[in-house]
Amino acid sequence: MICNTTSMKKTLSPKLGTFLFILLTFMACSPEDGTDGMNGTDGTDGTDGSDGLTSLISTTVEQPGANCANGGFRLDIGLDSNANGQLDAGEVSSSQYLCNLDPADGFTSLISTVIEQPGANCANGGYRLDVGLDSNGNGELDAEEVTSSEYLCNADSTDFTYQSYASLISQTGTDDPTSNVLDNSLNLTIVWTRESQGRYLGTLDRSIDIGKTVIFFSTPSSHTGVRGELVSDNQIRLELQNGINVFADNFENLSFELREYE
Repeated sequence: MICNTTSMKKTLSPKLGTFLFILLTFMACSPEDGTDGMNGTDGTDGTDGSDGLTSLISTTVEQPGANCANGGFRLDIGLDSNANGQLDAGEVSSSQYLCNLDPADGFTSLISTVIEQPGANCANGGYRLDVGLDSNGNGELDAEEVTSSEYLCNADSTDFTYQSYASLISQTGTDDPTSNVLDNSLNLTIVWTRESQGRYLGTLDRSIDIGKTVIFFSTPSSHTGVRGELVSDNQIRLELQNGINVFADNFENLSFELREYE
């Protein structure tokens, strides 16, 4: 509080003026006698902000070249700005390369992608990316070779409306892949056919809307990479690699999911 020390009017006698000045000063500045002001009215709540965007990551086999002399993997990271559930080229904000070392100098870098079920790491599920060196040279990222893991979690399921088909796919020798269906709210059937070594075609019994459909898949521990694409509105192709440009059969429990957004 600021105390006003302006002199009193000249009509007062000097002594009386001095007495009143001291009295008023004491009353104005005394903490015991001061009266607290009333609290002001709370302002209105601001408008809720818009929902945040979902972070996505895409893993691609990087062929030998300027980025990785001996090949490796490229990890693209960005936000799903158009909310279609996939990381489009225009949404990539950064890329990182996980390069293989020269086989004569050391170990090969490997990365494994696994579907993460809802739980402590991802409340709504998502994916776990394991990274490490192939210290035993078997071409697989074994559990004891994992040096770091990152989780890419799904957004709250209430933010997106979709129907899905989820399964675990296995394949042996030259046989066609088989599926263990886990969820099928899309109410469709997929029959897998082995086209050639490491290449498989899935045929749906009905058409889907490609513009609203996304596929998710994991990399089995027996392989170094998986590539998937929607060939048409009723066909899907998967390619499994075990080394650079080496397509390979024989895998178990490849996690596969097809989502059609409304």
